[in-house]
Amino acid sequence: MKSYLDLGLQPPSNSFILPEDANNEQYFPLVVNLCSGCGLSQLSEVVAATDIFSDYAYLSSTSKALVRHYQGMVDELLEGHAPPSGGLVVDIGCNDGITLSRYPADKFKLIGIEPSSSGEYAVKAGFTVKKRFFDAEAGRELRSEYGGASIITATNVFAHVDDIRSFTQGIANLLESNGIFVIEFPYLREMVDRLYFDTVYHEHLSYLALTPLTRLFSDHGLRPFTVKQVDIGASGPALRLYVCLQGAPHSTDNSIAEMLAAEQHWGVNRIETYSDFSGRVASLKNTLLCIIRGLNDSGRRVGAYGAPAKGNTMLNYLGVTQDDIVAVAENNSLKTGKLTPGTHLPVVPDEEFLRLEISHALLLTWNYADFFLANSEFVKSGGKFIVPFPSPAILPG
Repeated sequence: MKSYLDLGLQPPSNSFILPEDANNEQYFPLVVNLCSGCGLSQLSEVVAATDIFSDYAYLSSTSKALVRHYQGMVDELLEGHAPPSGGLVVDIGCNDGITLSRYPADKFKLIGIEPSSSGEYAVKAGFTVKKRFFDAEAGRELRSEYGGASIITATNVFAHVDDIRSFTQGIANLLESNGIFVIEFPYLREMVDRLYFDTVYHEHLSYLALTPLTRLFSDHGLRPFTVKQVDIGASGPALRLYVCLQGAPHSTDNSIAEMLAAEQHWGVNRIETYSDFSGRVASLKNTLLCIIRGLNDSGRRVGAYGAPAKGNTMLNYLGVTQDDIVAVAENNSLKTGKLTPGTHLPVVPDEEFLRLEISHALLLTWNYADFFLANSEFVKSGGKFIVPFPSPAILPG
């Protein structure tokens, strides 16, 4: 194992805090290592899942763009792989039910798996939710209770799992003979090539590519049969991977061989591929700080827009304070009224943010830049975004 990115000591990115708890945070190393044997990138230190998910301040449905994204995914599934009437559909990491609610409830058995308190919102919406982490035993128990699954989805979940072998065996245990498992995850190659360092945080234990996943799935009697890149995943550009049992009737299309070959050419297993990543990240940090502090020095007020987990990686790595960024705009009620972890910036709803006379906002939800540029009241009222990727830019120009 060789390290290639060190973002220092940081608190868990979704651990938003009350002002009175600002001095009681825990910090952990945020370092990414490469296993050159299999091509898997992973954190050097694992934070206990109970420390991250026991009070998890994330509700998927507060993002209109994400709602549209998951509607598109479910439409794609039902068009090409619709379960039979009454078939079992399982969403692992169902959060507030954002994906389950995209299915016609009267046609399928819909089950969610969610260890965090956000699953209570899905229960209130009428879904059956198992409050637990998914593993091999969970797969066996669900199959015993409900039968084999026609569709299993896990979007922006697989990278959060510590024991990925037990998780994968759970999928094999639960799938019916021609069932499919669909995962979405931030793509390692995009992270490195496009410099998306903020997708590194303690929830994301692994940084995934097709090469190591193909090997992992094979070890558990599974195989990927199609893959596609999606521009707007939950954390940015992602892969959507379709997986089935080895003996299932789904034919493997050319996308798998093509991506595996591209990853080998890119050098997914070679530390040299990642050697300049850290330096490029440091350069980006300096550029962003120059923009933010230059605006402040000229009398402008700077904020941040959106409070995703990845945004806190960026804020902590930049080392900003309230002298740099006045406040963070966010509509998730689990986060508003609290402070960002580590940097202790106040998180406020959009309407309050607009009253602060902020002229520029660092767009932490940069993966939805087009959506916010077209729809946010902040831009409509004359505000401008500092968009960090692919290179820092102030938009609209």
